[in-house]
Amino acid sequence: MKAIVFGGTGMVGSEVLQLCLNTPEITQVVMVGRRRTSLSHPKLKAVEHQDFLDFAAIESELADADICYYCLGVYQWQVSQVMFWQITVGYFEALLVSLEKVNPDIRLCLFSAQGASPAEKSLMMFANAKGRAEAKLNASSLKGKYIFRPGFIAPGKVETKQTLSIRLFKPLYKLLPFIGINAPHLANVMVNTGLADGADKVLENGEMRKLSKLPLNSYL
Repeated sequence: MKAIVFGGTGMVGSEVLQLCLNTPEITQVVMVGRRRTSLSHPKLKAVEHQDFLDFAAIESELADADICYYCLGVYQWQVSQVMFWQITVGYFEALLVSLEKVNPDIRLCLFSAQGASPAEKSLMMFANAKGRAEAKLNASSLKGKYIFRPGFIAPGKVETKQTLSIRLFKPLYKLLPFIGINAPHLANVMVNTGLADGADKVLENGEMRKLSKLPLNSYL
């Protein structure tokens, strides 16, 4: 199988990428990013791509992929409101356009967020943006549509910036672990779900915590 990973350098995406590389069923992993990566692996192909509003240049890579793990994202306070919507929705919508054209049979795993509002009725901008991305996926003609809505995400082995949310929620997470999930556990659920090729679904934080206890490939 061939998997494509977007956001492979992020906290969750990097965990997904490593799992894909270590999974025998996945024989080729394509990581799409704007910059070169120092990561080297026999199964890894790094593709540099600059315009995330137009994926026509890499449609040959998209055309024969079996699974797409979309982990690209940004915290809303790190960029302007316009840029946040463009990254969260615009980039993803552009990818859907290319996938519908060249590979509608692909399974797409979307890294979303707890509280995402497809109806865009939330008071939180990030929830409405994530919800719109979910709505775009559900309205698409893609064969497999899997949405993951984690709560607080505790960093794994991959170092990440100590954002305000991490500093605030990490102590609370230790006391109340049900409010979130560890990044490696989330990645395990995402990779497993993509491999399983089951019915379309939306996985909330609680369900993912239960599924994360299952070993990789146990869904097959």
